[in-house]
Amino acid sequence: MLANFFIALFLAIPEPILRIIFFYKRRIIIDNQRLNFQSQVFLSFIEKSLKALGDDPVKIRTEREKNNLKNLSAKPLIKVSTQDHNLVIDGHELILREYIPESIKSKNSMLYFHGGGYVIGSINTHHTWVEYFASKLQMKIYSLNYRLAPEYPFPSALEDANFAFEWIMKKYNCEAKNIILCGDSAGAHLAASLSNYRLDNQYKSSKTQLLIYPMIDPSCNSKSQDLFANGFLLTKESMYRFWSLFRGNISDDENPYFNLMHQEDLSNSLDTLIITAGFDPLRDEAEVYAKKLNRSGARVRQLHYPDLFHGFVNLTGLKACKTAVDDMIDEMRNFYE
Repeated sequence: MLANFFIALFLAIPEPILRIIFFYKRRIIIDNQRLNFQSQVFLSFIEKSLKALGDDPVKIRTEREKNNLKNLSAKPLIKVSTQDHNLVIDGHELILREYIPESIKSKNSMLYFHGGGYVIGSINTHHTWVEYFASKLQMKIYSLNYRLAPEYPFPSALEDANFAFEWIMKKYNCEAKNIILCGDSAGAHLAASLSNYRLDNQYKSSKTQLLIYPMIDPSCNSKSQDLFANGFLLTKESMYRFWSLFRGNISDDENPYFNLMHQEDLSNSLDTLIITAGFDPLRDEAEVYAKKLNRSGARVRQLHYPDLFHGFVNLTGLKACKTAVDDMIDEMRNFYE
């Protein structure tokens, strides 16, 4: 309760007052980008909590489930009801959570994959974000609780995603082209991996994918990985660990559904909108993937938010994050309609 009070108090402070209170903090400018000040103060606090968790993935996963950032997320604009569907694949039970806005204005629906490096995160940690997303789009969204590493490394999540896609088509008699694929971070990787897998195997496919700061390349050797290695929520060390735990065996590095940079033919790729943040270790690999798609002739667009950081869609209690998310959703709607 006390933590909730201080979070609410912090979020209510106008930025000019925040600058006075934290006058001693120098503005962070890296690579000709200036970090939003409210975000800068927030990140300085959250970093201390993250360091206290250590590097045990199970411990981090458990703590993330307990503290699911609901007090740092915007409330839905209209009522959104939910229904959990139990799916069974190879003896494993998955939950597919359906978000149903009280007013639906789109013939499309969305299959959403949460982030967390394939190691942490769940439909619960991303619940408030997806609920807001559905209310803003006025569209049904299906959020999948896919299996996580290290217990279930690659390609378990891809198998789960493909199973869920087929289930939605059959259950609701949906056309594949009307199911938008979307995810953040690892979830964006999963969306892109699924779209490439279905196209390569000539399965019925989506028309559009929306990739929010996607993880793309397991080498983790880009300029942005070094520039933003620490201090901006996601770290370079964490990315190495996530990829290592997600990797089933060393040969996966050559698998185009694991390492998206090894996908040779992208000429038939879905219409793709890629979202990037300035202070994000994954910024550069997402931009490289966007350019690769563009060279292949695919319809691709990049939205860049230079003053924000990885994970901002889950933190819409922060003013700059909320502004960016609302803009992003409007641009998404314009892109797929």
